[in-house]
This record gives sequence, structure tokens and C-alpha cells, in this order.
Amino acid sequence: MQLRTAGDLGAAVRQVRKQQAITQTDLAQIVGKSHVLLRDIETGKGTVAIASVLEVLNELGIRIYAELPE
Repeated sequence: MQLRTAGDLGAAVRQVRKQQAITQTDLAQIVGKSHVLLRDIETGKGTVAIASVLEVLNELGIRIYAELPE
């Protein structure tokens, strides 16, 4: 899946979270963050700290890779 926007990333997080039958509140508790953060990630809010996003991705088992230019 190619992600181009914060909204694309948020949709992917929501999809995987729902596939794993985890609520936003439960996932927030697991990563030690607020459910508001999860909502902000899933709605594509662009001001969410990258460190928090990476914690959520890691908890859900989502791996991201960067394709660097030559």
C-alpha cells in the first residue's frame, strides 16, 4: 500500500485496528496515549508527533519503509 498523505496513513491504521478488533480507547491504553491521539491519527491530522505515530504503528504490527532516491 502506498501512503501519500496523513489521511492515507490514518485510514490504514483504522483498517488494521478494526481487523484486530481493538477499540481506539484500548489501543490508546496499550501505547500509553489518549484516545484523542488515536482519533487524530485516524482522521489524518497532520500535527501528530511522528514518535507517537510510530508507537501506534509498531503496536499494530504495521511496518513502514522508505524508498530513498538514488
